[in-house]
Amino acid sequence: MTPSFPGFAPADLAFLSGLAARNERDWFIAHRAAYDAVLKPALAALIADASTACAARGLPLGGDPTRSQFRIHRDVRFSKNKAPYKTHLSAVLTRDGLRMSPGMAYIHIEPEGGSRVTADSFDYDSIDPLDPSTHPAARLAAESSSSDLIGGPAAGWAGIPDVEDAHGRGPYVSAGFFLYDRRNSERVRRAIVADPAAWLAVEKHLASKGLRLAPGLAVKRMPKGYEDHAGGPLEGALKRTQWYARRPLTGAEIGSPALPETLAGFIQDMVPLLHFGWGALDKV
Repeated sequence: MTPSFPGFAPADLAFLSGLAARNERDWFIAHRAAYDAVLKPALAALIADASTACAARGLPLGGDPTRSQFRIHRDVRFSKNKAPYKTHLSAVLTRDGLRMSPGMAYIHIEPEGGSRVTADSFDYDSIDPLDPSTHPAARLAAESSSSDLIGGPAAGWAGIPDVEDAHGRGPYVSAGFFLYDRRNSERVRRAIVADPAAWLAVEKHLASKGLRLAPGLAVKRMPKGYEDHAGGPLEGALKRTQWYARRPLTGAEIGSPALPETLAGFIQDMVPLLHFGWGALDKV
């Protein structure tokens, strides 16, 4: 039986900070007890409790405490970056429990302020576990201009610029459709054009919750067959190849046992987008 989620303590997340600075096998092996004994079990508990919280709200997303986690080892076979380990924890909640099922919530856990540090700027033994602001990568949030932040300064969100690669910039949760299959992307586009009112209602709902779609690997030109919508209200949606929104999480939120409810609340806000996408993809 999976224990209840206790929250991620800053002292334990310091392992990820150290790994960002010393991303090498010897360091990982010497310090991996924090990962195996604390961080992985906490992530498993988060998946279980978030699944329960979603079920209680009637949300059709859930996961398996073990299978829904992503490995911390990176696949470096086709990457120029040969760093062997990820510097974050991650997991997904989906309709069928499979990790890559379309229409999901992605959970990304790392220290507040991010993990983009170097060995020269980070001393693993110097962090104050009770003060996230002492983490050297916290400067990323302070250095980010307000115009780069999702939702702008009025939304009260910091640390995650509105770019595709938010990894290393702090914890967050996102939900929607991270599609890499052209056929599925085309199905969503066709659904948007077939019922523009329904799609615009989705965008309006997200805005009412203080959310907006991430760029979604947008193409520069209008996709073939949709040129007539250039300059119209659907242009932005049709240029995307992925449709999702992202919500940064604070250090206090990921350190709280209430994080599963926080995640479920965000997923509930995303329901109209999820149902629109599922409706498009489920059509034969």
